[in-house]
Amino acid sequence: MIKRIFIIVLSLFIFLPVNVFAGDDWSDYNNIDKAWDGQKTITNKQFEETMNALQAKSKKKEQKKREKAIKKVKGSSLIPEMDAHNDDMLNEQPDESFNETQLINIPVDFISNNQVVERGFYKVLGEKKSDGVYILFYQAHQLKARIKARETNDDFEQDCIQFVKLTPCNDHQMKLIFGSVDFNAYVYLTFIEPESVF
Repeated sequence: MIKRIFIIVLSLFIFLPVNVFAGDDWSDYNNIDKAWDGQKTITNKQFEETMNALQAKSKKKEQKKREKAIKKVKGSSLIPEMDAHNDDMLNEQPDESFNETQLINIPVDFISNNQVVERGFYKVLGEKKSDGVYILFYQAHQLKARIKARETNDDFEQDCIQFVKLTPCNDHQMKLIFGSVDFNAYVYLTFIEPESVF
């Protein structure tokens, strides 16, 4: 059956004169001025009305999908803010901008508890114990150093609540200042001066 239809269509193309498909001459540009005749112009108001109607239609479609999903959840919450049928319900998520850990780059090796701690990037965390405050240096999940610090009420003229910063003191020490919601502290780190390579 398919072969017969194919043969008939092929024979029509072969036996019909070629000039039937030629139509108008493409090099004739005389009708270019009349190309837009018959088309109706629309105003900005008409365009906005059409767009609003399309948006309302898509919102209606979304609302139907939402209601269909809500029907699967039976009952309603006693707390109006948590009710699934409430349009103003907010999804509470923790504030990710407020992070307990701070990242710092320590450019030189330093000494902690008579051990050498290599230079590099560290996550710095503060810990308050009954015997004082400590500053913890982590790389990934591994604790590299735990140093006892001095707690202070000084905010070190920092703009934010949480901060960690290194400042040079002398040829062999640098001061690390640390601030968090719980406490502010500082500690002096003795560093190993890097060997000069020439």
